Amino acid sequence: MGRLRLQTYLTWACRQIGGNVSVIAALSAVPVILAVTGVLEITDMTSARSGLQAAADAGALAGAGQLAVATVGSAQVTQTAITVAQQSIETSGTGGKTTTPTFTATVDKRAGSVTVTGTAEHKPLIGFMNFGDQALAATATAENVQRVPLCILQTAKAGGIQVQGSARIRATGCAVHANADIRVASSALIQAEAAQAVGSVSGPVEPTGHSGALPIDDPFAAMDLGSKTPCNLLKGPLLPIQLGSGTMSLPPGLHCLPITVIGNGTLFLQPGDHYFLAPLIMTDNSTLRGDDVSLVFGVGNVFNFSKNATVRLTARKSGPNAGFLIATSRDNLGTFSIASGNVSQLLGTIYIPNAHLVVDTPGNVAQDSAWSVIVAKTLTLRQNPVLTINSNYTGSGVPVPEGVGPMKSAPKLSS
Repeated sequence: MGRLRLQTYLTWACRQIGGNVSVIAALSAVPVILAVTGVLEITDMTSARSGLQAAADAGALAGAGQLAVATVGSAQVTQTAITVAQQSIETSGTGGKTTTPTFTATVDKRAGSVTVTGTAEHKPLIGFMNFGDQALAATATAENVQRVPLCILQTAKAGGIQVQGSARIRATGCAVHANADIRVASSALIQAEAAQAVGSVSGPVEPTGHSGALPIDDPFAAMDLGSKTPCNLLKGPLLPIQLGSGTMSLPPGLHCLPITVIGNGTLFLQPGDHYFLAPLIMTDNSTLRGDDVSLVFGVGNVFNFSKNATVRLTARKSGPNAGFLIATSRDNLGTFSIASGNVSQLLGTIYIPNAHLVVDTPGNVAQDSAWSVIVAKTLTLRQNPVLTINSNYTGSGVPVPEGVGPMKSAPKLSS
């Protein structure tokens, strides 16, 4: 009987001890759970903060990249930066219960930098264990550290840049941009510091061209290209001017009659602004020369350089047309043609925003120019010309118009 009571007591004692151990174990687990939850919370917040910072970095770099090519507007740069930051968040996420981040961007064109700021609210992982909402913020600034000029701008939304046959564009120190497409034949080539198109880029481009770029507005849209004086054909000769030999020295001013130079004739343009309200045709073995000149063509009037014509021109060094070599009114929808392989110097800016430029020759073009810039509605190369766009801006004596020329590129994060 005594032994039975002892066994019963021992059984009861063991049950009591086991129950207490369970209680003790349960109570001891609370701080462990809190500690683990805290670690998870910190890890999640760190991940969210890192994702937000990465998105801000990506947006700032993309925005700064838009400053690399030309004078894109600040609104375009800002939109690019914000869009890329948002896309980065959508791809990588911020983790946990973080609210959708919002981004803002500011542009400092003087410094060549873009700053992106992202903000979000981070909620606790476990609602009843409230560690308090946490405001997250990330800021990134990217700037450009290298200068890359814009040297070819195709302005229209259609037509683009077409390099056919075995033609080449050699613009190794500057950027080529199309507001439409860039089409390069399989045996042709574009070599440029950068090549990009709002549409698509196809064919051989070195280095690889980029599609889907933002459009670049006409940098010279405010420029006045009209002649101040209308032609009065009742005064002076009514017959077109044709020169077959010898040299004609043409003073600046208004040229109302067609000028054709054939044979071995030489047309020398005196320094100044020349307004052509009639076509200019250079053909055969003729020569066109001019230093410190601008050639401005009225509506419906163009130049045509063909056969073996030699052309050597440098742009205005001062005045309202400084830096511009060839220009035309915005209602001129004609085609300017270079069909001679002896057009060796075109130093300055060719600005024909709503007209077409066609290079149709088996020779070299513009290779002796210190620098050249082309802004045209479309640019087409046929046969096998080599169009050389140099970018030796210093020392030429001809200023580069504001809106093209050296711009900052190669964006890097500065903060």
